[in-house]
Amino acid sequence: MQRLALLLLCTAALAARAELPERLSQTGLGGPGVRVFEPRFALWSDGATKRRWIALPPGTQVDAGQPDAWRFPVGTRLWKEFSVDGRPVETRHFRLAADGRWEMASYVWDGADALRAPARGQVLTLPGGRRYDVPSQADCMACHAGARSPVLGFAALQLGPAVPALMREGLLRNAPAAWAWQGPDFVAADPAEHAARGYLHGNCGHCHFDGGVPVPLRLALDVGRAPAPLEADQAAALLRRAGTRNPYQQMPPLGSRAVDAQGLALLAHHLNPENP
Repeated sequence: MQRLALLLLCTAALAARAELPERLSQTGLGGPGVRVFEPRFALWSDGATKRRWIALPPGTQVDAGQPDAWRFPVGTRLWKEFSVDGRPVETRHFRLAADGRWEMASYVWDGADALRAPARGQVLTLPGGRRYDVPSQADCMACHAGARSPVLGFAALQLGPAVPALMREGLLRNAPAAWAWQGPDFVAADPAEHAARGYLHGNCGHCHFDGGVPVPLRLALDVGRAPAPLEADQAAALLRRAGTRNPYQQMPPLGSRAVDAQGLALLAHHLNPENP
């Protein structure tokens, strides 16, 4: 049933794609009401640097009544730019339509503007021969549609210390009152655990949560709670999958051709503290 539901969502997203502009400059990026944000726990994308923006319709608010699954007003727009060697390569655009569907498209940079990529995705060859994968619409939906909220980076734990400012601006409703002076966080024993479990949340938690992929591994974090414990065999499997780019074994399964050596070292230190 989960696969069927995801297929239907992907089909709907593909049908909606024609409603999005052909050029990135036509999406509203750079216009009034667009704000920059930065998640604390970034998804590894083979070393690409990223910039992110969000725009809410005037007078609207994000519903934070479910602290770990924010709900966004119709008309919300988000952008994420990927740059390699200091040059923008791709910008992804998300827009929440009136019928509740998230419309998604990738734009490939060509000079001063970026053009919408094919729905099937695209493989680019960058200067120096490096390959770069622009995701298909189905790949986008595979990560976003099945998550607790389709918006992964603009969320309570991802924004953390930035949340009180959003509260003061009146951009959140139904949020815990304490967020007005203390940003949401999760319980960690020490900074090393906080960093490692935050990494897993940002890279794996959108699939591995209660109600997500049907495997007994919970890597999503919850506001105000300690991370779910990891058994020894789970930790070993996690390190093995994070440390390979065999397409049948790698995790995350999409969006990366290279192992994140720094992230892997962080996880190894946390999961095997006796082997620094």
